[in-house]
Amino acid sequence: MADGSVAEAQNGGGRGELVFALVVCALAMFLPVLIIQQGYDAFTSEHGATLEGAAGATLALAVVLRTVSRTVLRTIVRTSARAGLKAGVKGAMQGALRVATRNLFASIFKSAFGGALSRGKEKPTEPAAVRKANMRSLMFASVLLYASWVIVIGFGQPFATLMTAQQTVAAEQAEAARVASVLADRPRPEHEAYGVQQKILEQNVLIRAKQHQLKGERSIERQGVLRNDLALMTSEVTLLQSDLQELLSRSGGRIARPIEAQAEEIDPTAFDNAIEWLFTRAPYPGETPWKSPIIWAGAALFVLPLWFIYFAQAGAARREGVLIRHETGPDGGLIQLYFAGAFSYMPLSSDVIVEGDMAQKGRVSLVGLLAPTAVSIGLWLVWKLGGGTLTPLLFASDAFLIYPMVQCFPLAPLDGVHVWRWKKGVWVAVFFFVMGAFLFMGSEGLKNVI
Repeated sequence: MADGSVAEAQNGGGRGELVFALVVCALAMFLPVLIIQQGYDAFTSEHGATLEGAAGATLALAVVLRTVSRTVLRTIVRTSARAGLKAGVKGAMQGALRVATRNLFASIFKSAFGGALSRGKEKPTEPAAVRKANMRSLMFASVLLYASWVIVIGFGQPFATLMTAQQTVAAEQAEAARVASVLADRPRPEHEAYGVQQKILEQNVLIRAKQHQLKGERSIERQGVLRNDLALMTSEVTLLQSDLQELLSRSGGRIARPIEAQAEEIDPTAFDNAIEWLFTRAPYPGETPWKSPIIWAGAALFVLPLWFIYFAQAGAARREGVLIRHETGPDGGLIQLYFAGAFSYMPLSSDVIVEGDMAQKGRVSLVGLLAPTAVSIGLWLVWKLGGGTLTPLLFASDAFLIYPMVQCFPLAPLDGVHVWRWKKGVWVAVFFFVMGAFLFMGSEGLKNVI
C-alpha cells in the first residue's frame, strides 16, 4: 500500500486527478451543450420544431430575422454557412462529449483490468529490443485501427446522412420557402400590434390637423361639423387603443414591424463571410459502398497518423535522453473493438509510456499532441486556399486531427494527462488549441465518425 502511494505521488495520479478530469470534462463539454440546447429549446417552444443540421439552424436564423419576401432565399443561402456553424458547434460539442465520456470509460477499464490482462509479460530493457517491441505494438495497433475503420464506415455509415454543399443549399431553399409560406399565413400578434399602432399614430396626426382647422374656423355651423368629426376620430382611436392592448397581451408586450418591412435590411457582415470561410462540410458525404476506397484506402490513411505520432515522440524522447515504449495490449484491443462495434472510430488501442521524470514525459507528450494538430491545420489550409477542390487533403486533415483530439484530455494513460501533470497552464492552452481546431477545421464527417 505504501509502495503504491509513493508511485502514485511520483506519477502525479490519484483520486484527486481523476476527480479534476471529470470536472474538466463536465465544464468543457456538458456546459456548452446545455447552453446551446437551451437556446434551441427556447426557439422551438415559440416557433415550432425545425429540421436537424445546418438546414434546421438556417431555418431558425430565418425565422428569428422574420424574413418573408422575394429576398428570403438569397438571404438564407448567403447566411447558410453561419447557420451551419451554429449547427456545427452543437454537433462538435456533442462529439467532444462522446469522446470525453468514452475516454473516461477507457481510462477506468485500463486502470481496473489493464494490469491483469497484461500480467506475466516481461518488458525488454535493451534499446534495440524496446524498438523491436514498439514495432510489433505499432503493427498490432495498425491492424486494430484498420479493422475499426472498416467496421465503422462500412457498417455504421456515418456519412450517409450528410449532404454536399449543393444539396444543403437546395434543402435550405426548400425549407426557407416552406417557412416563408407558414409564417406569411400565420397571424402574429406583434405584427398586428405594429399595424394598429401605426393606425393610431396616423389618426392622431389627422386629429391634430382637424383641431388646428377648428381653431381657425369662423363659421359656427362649420365648427359643429368639425367637432363631430373630431368626436368620431377620437372614438376610433379609443377603439384602436383597446385593440392594441389586447394584441399586446397576446404578444407578451412585443411590437414588431411586419416581416416584409425587414427583408431588405439583411445583408451578410464581415463576420458572416468569415464563418462561411471557416465552416467545413464532410469530404465524402452520402452512403459509402463497400467497394469505395473511402473504406479500404481511408482505413490506411487513418492509421498513418499513429506512425507519424510515434516517430515524432520517439525523436523527442531521444533528445530528452529517455526511453519510449509503445504498448498495444489486450485491454487496448478490447477497447478499440468495443468502440468500433458501437460505430465510433476512437484511436485508443495503444499506450505511449515515457520512462523519464514528469517534465520529460510532459514534453514528449506535448509533441504527440501538437505535431499532428499542426499537420492537420496545414493540410486544411492547403485544401481551403486551393479552392476546396483537393478533397483528399481535407480527408487527411481529419485523420491527423482525430488523434490529438482524443488524446488531449487529462486522463491516464492519455498524452494530455502527462502535459497536465507537467504544467497545467500549458495543458489548458493546448487543450483549447486542439479543441478549437476540431471545432472550426474538423469536418462534419469527422464529427460523425467519432
